[in-house]
Amino acid sequence: MKPMKEQREDLIRVTSKTLFSLLHSVIDANTFFMAYNNGRQNTILSVSNRDEELVQEGSVLPYSISYCSLVGDKDGPVLIKDTTCSPLTREMPVTLDIGKASFLGVPIRLKNGDLYGTICSLDRYHAFTDEDAERLLHVASVVSGLIQLEETTYFDDLTGFLRYSALESLYERELADLPTAVIFMDLDNFKEVNDGYGHTTGDRVLQSLAKSIRKAADDDWLLCRYGGDEFVIVLPTDDSQRVQEAVDRLVSEFREEELPLADEEEPPTLSIGVCLEADSLREYIERADTAMYRIKKGGKAGVSIFRIEDQQAELDMRQALQGGELEMHFQPIVEGEYGNALAYEALLRWNHPTRGSVSPVEAIEAAEKAGLIEQVDLWVLREACMAQHVLRPAQRIHVNITVKSLRDPYFVEQAMNVFLETGCSPNKIEIELNETTQRLDASHILPQLLRLRELGVTFSLDDLGSPSSSGIGLLQELPVSTLKIDRILSQNAQSNRISRAMIRGVVAMAKELDLSVIAEGVETDEQYRLLLTLGCVHMQGYYFSRPKPLGRLRSESVRMKHAACAR
Repeated sequence: MKPMKEQREDLIRVTSKTLFSLLHSVIDANTFFMAYNNGRQNTILSVSNRDEELVQEGSVLPYSISYCSLVGDKDGPVLIKDTTCSPLTREMPVTLDIGKASFLGVPIRLKNGDLYGTICSLDRYHAFTDEDAERLLHVASVVSGLIQLEETTYFDDLTGFLRYSALESLYERELADLPTAVIFMDLDNFKEVNDGYGHTTGDRVLQSLAKSIRKAADDDWLLCRYGGDEFVIVLPTDDSQRVQEAVDRLVSEFREEELPLADEEEPPTLSIGVCLEADSLREYIERADTAMYRIKKGGKAGVSIFRIEDQQAELDMRQALQGGELEMHFQPIVEGEYGNALAYEALLRWNHPTRGSVSPVEAIEAAEKAGLIEQVDLWVLREACMAQHVLRPAQRIHVNITVKSLRDPYFVEQAMNVFLETGCSPNKIEIELNETTQRLDASHILPQLLRLRELGVTFSLDDLGSPSSSGIGLLQELPVSTLKIDRILSQNAQSNRISRAMIRGVVAMAKELDLSVIAEGVETDEQYRLLLTLGCVHMQGYYFSRPKPLGRLRSESVRMKHAACAR
């Protein structure tokens, strides 16, 4: 696989040769060439010789003795009628080699003013004109624009690393059929750096990390800034020893890198996940991220290699995705006083051919262990979007998407594709964030939530009041519009005054913050009536309807259980 620098030069070479063919039709010159100048060497990237080979593609000269050095420090064109007579060129080795010729050269300057290279022309007889110079200047601006567009489209502004779209394209073109490995790196405690020092210092820390990665990397590694403080590195090998050596180099270089933080500050560490085997780049990244996340949750600062703990479980989950074993059931969320279905929650079911019905918790765990959870989440979202056209709720379809997917910066793009494919408006979908959302996840999922909210998606905090819930803390950090009271509070309210007080508190807080409240787990008439008196107007539970397959649901009002006559 070619290094990135060579791949960029290939693109520029092809484009410039096309432009040279057009120049030949309007300028009567034998040779057009483009050179890359780095201040030390002058490298001829592309050449178009019509009759006589005056310049060779790929030739390299010290910059100071090349014709291009005459152009590099100028803002405009340089015209020389006779290189053997001009005091600028007559003693140059190039002139002694080529002999008499006329020369025209213009600089290629990038948007920031830096010199990239030059575009020049040579001919034995043609006397270059100001009009010729204008044409070369136009071509130089086109090449400069192409370089700028490529850098903007393919490269991250802060680090210079590949954007994910460019990584994906290069992988498909160069590595899809070859042994590869993916390293997923995350900077620990980066939120604290941003909060304590400001985003400018945070950016400098990321640039320091990128610098250390470059020092460690071989030319054939693909380097990608995947998200805010997340980096993906693709290696052209799946040999575990070579991959481990690469990880050791990455960690060692980062430890040696000087960071713009106070001396007494404990330096940030790296959580690293590795995947040596997968069927696609997305799956490589998903599995490496899964391995990295294990380190994150286990205390940070370490390396984990993704391994499928149960090969049969992975095969089962792939079969479930491809063989129609997964199914969505839908449970109404009702307006409490009259029992009308306002929304529905989509709930995953797995109908295993030999084990029968597998619990949703076990299904999610199997998908995570197999490194397929993002595929399952997207399947859930797609099914919910299609169901929306049938159920047509007054409000939204609620879906449960795992934190693992929401941490992925490219989940939003994939979700947008689902909305387009299904014709479902994003403003008909609400994503539920449950108790597994830890405080450490908030900073990673927030950018994706904000982008989804811009599309029209809303969010609810699920299981509020459960023993493991961190919802109150997350309420301060995430853009939620609905609070869902956990079934434990709903079912204990009759006998537990603390539960009743907590429900009143949630309802009062929601009113103050202009949020909706849904009481979950309503199973009896007594629970239903008590929740009404505590201020809960939206409810969900077996009292109204069990979760059912789409084909068995009716979009009209669900069972009311005396709700209409209770008032």
